[in-house]
Amino acid sequence: MLLPALTATPTATPSLPARRQLAVTWGIPQEYGGMTAALLHRSRTLVEVAGADVEIVTFDPAPEFSLTRARLADRGELVPGMSLRNVYEDLRTVHRPAATVAVVPAPAERPHDEELVGPDGAIRHWHRGSDLERVEHLRSDGTLALLDDRASNAPRRLTAFDEAGLPTGQWDTASALYFDWLDELIAGDAVVAIVDSKAVARLMQRYRRPRVTLVYVVHGSHLAGQDVRSLDDTRRGVFDNLHRWDAVVLQTERQRTDVIDLLGDTGNLEVVPNPLAVPAAIRRLPPDRLRGVIVSRLSALKRLDHALRVVAGVRAMGLPVTLDIIGDGRQRTRLERVAADLGISEAVRFSGYDPDGAAHFAEAAWTLLTSRSEGGSLVLLEAMAAGCLPIVYDIRYGTDVVQTRRNGWRVPDGDVEAAVRALAEACVLDDDDLAMMRRNAHRTAQARDGAAVVAQWGDVQRRAGARHEQAANGETVLHRIRVRRLGGRHVVTAIVAAPHAASASVEVRLRARDGRGAATRSRMRSVGPLRFTRLARGSSESLGDGPVRTRFAITTADDVRVVDAGVRHPDPRSLARRIADRARRLVHRA
Repeated sequence: MLLPALTATPTATPSLPARRQLAVTWGIPQEYGGMTAALLHRSRTLVEVAGADVEIVTFDPAPEFSLTRARLADRGELVPGMSLRNVYEDLRTVHRPAATVAVVPAPAERPHDEELVGPDGAIRHWHRGSDLERVEHLRSDGTLALLDDRASNAPRRLTAFDEAGLPTGQWDTASALYFDWLDELIAGDAVVAIVDSKAVARLMQRYRRPRVTLVYVVHGSHLAGQDVRSLDDTRRGVFDNLHRWDAVVLQTERQRTDVIDLLGDTGNLEVVPNPLAVPAAIRRLPPDRLRGVIVSRLSALKRLDHALRVVAGVRAMGLPVTLDIIGDGRQRTRLERVAADLGISEAVRFSGYDPDGAAHFAEAAWTLLTSRSEGGSLVLLEAMAAGCLPIVYDIRYGTDVVQTRRNGWRVPDGDVEAAVRALAEACVLDDDDLAMMRRNAHRTAQARDGAAVVAQWGDVQRRAGARHEQAANGETVLHRIRVRRLGGRHVVTAIVAAPHAASASVEVRLRARDGRGAATRSRMRSVGPLRFTRLARGSSESLGDGPVRTRFAITTADDVRVVDAGVRHPDPRSLARRIADRARRLVHRA
């Protein structure tokens, strides 16, 4: 028997501003996780509900994007109205006129000592006795599309060539190439660029154009663990510069509040949940009330060893539950070993990655979410949309939609025994109570259906566009704000872009976040567009080691403007440590 959907009051079709819609990410891997799934589903929803066209923009140097398109279309992820663009594919296939500016000749070719064809299809050469690495991006006919020369003792040089071997452009950084390509792609149109990847956000927050509205969507927690006073270092590069964005979209109101408490209100923080495809009706009862499904990347963050211990604990109570884990990852071998050690190998099936993993929830009675952290868990709501009851840890974000014994069970974070008791209770519910909880779970998901979420996106984009116009019309914009604590003293740097910025006088005002002690003011010195100051030791001691509220007073001949840059967490890393950390991130990204 199917439970009917709730009766909805007809509403007007939600609309978006009259702007091109771009979804910006690094790439679309063959086995993608929750962030990419959310991007694709949001893009598809904007197409199907609002009638928008969405261009997915990527920078991944994968060789065959036609295969990616075909794969996504076969899965139903790429529908008419959605397109996929890639910078390297365009360099290989789109005709560009020969360069009209001077192009520095590439280093003379010489026999290479080592050659490797990478997974991106590019050919890499290394030369013995030299640190020169040459990366060649080729067309399908073997002609050279892009030459990337890298050496530690010389500037990086990327040179594009047409089919005849004539240079069509040259750049000294990859970001300069990406920005030029985006400029060509956008061609001066009014655009909303929605950025999902935190790695790409570090790039895109520097892409300021008069007709491009920038929106950053935060996936996952911004915190270091569960400490609301500590910012995750991997988020610092973007969260220290939230003011650069026309809108920053979080998944829950609770996370928005925590960001404001930690960093201050930048005036651009919005809340929009991920849209869901909610079925019109669900079964009254599951086919097998003892069967569970988890859809997850197999990573340490997800703590799936806890889920295995829960299954083992319930089976030890005489309830023969089974679990199907849909997903793959580096932890798979370890988790299979944990299942064997717990004696539940026959009860747990590792089914591997399935692009339609959420479809499995319709055949399951329950699911477990044991993550250390989430943003707004899309997979949790997908389970609830199918009537699959969740047993979740009470982590900071994403699980507050679950109300114990109403639409699932929420237990203390990390409490395996409490999760065992909750799952055992789920297995022995009488039919009427089970049907009621499934219906409530389905209703919870319906509040996040496509039309409701698209209406929210329309409002967010209109507010973001208004902010962007204000900034474009002369509002002061601060870039690359940094607060560091080195040798017991605070060092503040910023780049100020404003009318008459070169001659503007800039003062920074700092105060401990807890409000104790007097505010400290310091006039900033300038080197070109950069402003910097180093506080006296006594002033730094009065601020302490914790977060500081940061304001700038910018004085020009015509105006004095005070800009609130929010709460900043002084970075204690030395220059050498910052360079090493950045190098590790770049290696990881490559």
